[in-house]
Amino acid sequence: MKSILNTIVRFLVVVLVATLFACEPALEDPYEKFIIPAGKHSGLWKMQSLQSKALNFSVIFDQSAIYQAATKENQHDIHKLMGFSDCNSTHHDNSARFGWRWLDGKLEIHAYAYVAGERITQYIGDVALNEPNDYQLQITEDEYVFYLQGYDPVRITREAPCSKGLYYMLFPYFGGNEVAPHDILIQILTKY
Repeated sequence: MKSILNTIVRFLVVVLVATLFACEPALEDPYEKFIIPAGKHSGLWKMQSLQSKALNFSVIFDQSAIYQAATKENQHDIHKLMGFSDCNSTHHDNSARFGWRWLDGKLEIHAYAYVAGERITQYIGDVALNEPNDYQLQITEDEYVFYLQGYDPVRITREAPCSKGLYYMLFPYFGGNEVAPHDILIQILTKY
């Protein structure tokens, strides 16, 4: 009788444990997936304001970031990752964002800004595919400060008489001159 009771108790424990683990909800992926479709500059059109003086996010690029430009000189074009407009103006007047490109077998990350209509870019470093990397973009009184995990910050001077207040977010965009040669996936976890 004791062995039958022990067998029943063991069976009930196994069923209970299996039920508890089987009912556990799946964890949701916190990364937002931005897909730039083949033949396009961007995918999702999204309008969002930035409510702080810093933007913190993590990005994962996969093999879809590897591409060959149709025209050789366009391989040097810097594509846009993420950032914001500045000075209550359009992003081609005043803005700061990170840029990227596939060049010489590496995924390069750049500081990319417009200051009073002048485009300014500066190489920051390289990132590995399929690994998350942390980015931060800060606005100070007189400069944009770009931080990429593992590299020294890059600073670009802001326009001096800058009307502050409204910052709209800028999201992934392929180009330059060319459109995406194939679907490109960029995963972004915004931390603000």
